[in-house]
Amino acid sequence: MNLKILYILASQYEWKNGCWFYRSRIPGTELRERGHEVQFMTIGGEIAEEWLNFPDVVVYGRNYGLDPIPSIEQYKKRGKKIIYDLDDDVWSVNSDNPARKAAEDKREQCAALLKAADIVTTTTETLKKRLKKFNKNVVVIPNAIDFSKFPKSDGVKEKLRVGYTGAATHWGDVAFVLEAIKDLQGNYDFDFVLQGMTGVPLIAEIYSARQILAQRAEPERKQYHESILKLYDEIKQLNYFHIPFYPPELYPSVLSDCNIDIGIAPLKDNTFNQAKSCIKFYEYATVGAATLASNVLPYNKEVGYYAKNTYKDWKKKLEKLITDEDFRSKLYEKQWKFVQKNRDIKKVIENWEAVFKSKC
Repeated sequence: MNLKILYILASQYEWKNGCWFYRSRIPGTELRERGHEVQFMTIGGEIAEEWLNFPDVVVYGRNYGLDPIPSIEQYKKRGKKIIYDLDDDVWSVNSDNPARKAAEDKREQCAALLKAADIVTTTTETLKKRLKKFNKNVVVIPNAIDFSKFPKSDGVKEKLRVGYTGAATHWGDVAFVLEAIKDLQGNYDFDFVLQGMTGVPLIAEIYSARQILAQRAEPERKQYHESILKLYDEIKQLNYFHIPFYPPELYPSVLSDCNIDIGIAPLKDNTFNQAKSCIKFYEYATVGAATLASNVLPYNKEVGYYAKNTYKDWKKKLEKLITDEDFRSKLYEKQWKFVQKNRDIKKVIENWEAVFKSKC
């Protein structure tokens, strides 16, 4: 049975959002390839009758500028199935996260969406347990990779590369591995690649942070700006290069071009991070890099090679990957097989279909 599926977007700029890419764009594209009719609509004022009648399934995600509940009520009156997808614990956002204030402002709306949905979808069992206090019908559908969008790195470079990729929310996670990388670079000749974190060259972000702090602007982001200034002093001591953030649909090629041999996934052990997914690991494996991750949730359920969140253990485990090419190659093959088997969108899409076709 082919379905008519309507994704409700928060704005015309969702293409800037990684959540949209993994939870709407990639599954939506695959659903179309399997014969379903998929449309995307930005939520606004009054909804035209044709869009109220079109879908069998209506998918909401995260949060919205306008109240989405009236539109849900209209769809429910017409017997449409309502899915709400949420991939973060907005009730435990870390204090140094630049989006914390925005998340706090949307908690009430997220709770209303959770309660209004026929089915809630999310990324991990940890997050599922937390969301069930709002809605008992929660289904885990893991993030998945469209391998056709992630080309393998070509491997052509002068020396080994260790890389980290992430959003501005991860400055605190990167912090505790920089000293180990600096000391290892004192013994071994490799580059450190920092991708993302800012949408502009790193020096421009640092300049902006200094200006904002000097003018006492954005007090709600004070901790964030202070943290990146402190980290920049450490990053400057490394043999590194930085590639700014790119829109999600361009990101796969950018990551491939980084040409990293080792991808690191440091993560602080806290309530918010424990509910995240291993998407960084999937991305590294898909472009050809072995992954070393923190021995914390969610990584210690899937990655297979971990470091305690200490200088000593990160240095030891990373040094092993740098110096032992055979070990690195075998680890990568094992990790890549896991991702191929379990996180291919062509397989995971069956989970989305099952939810969309199920009886609530």
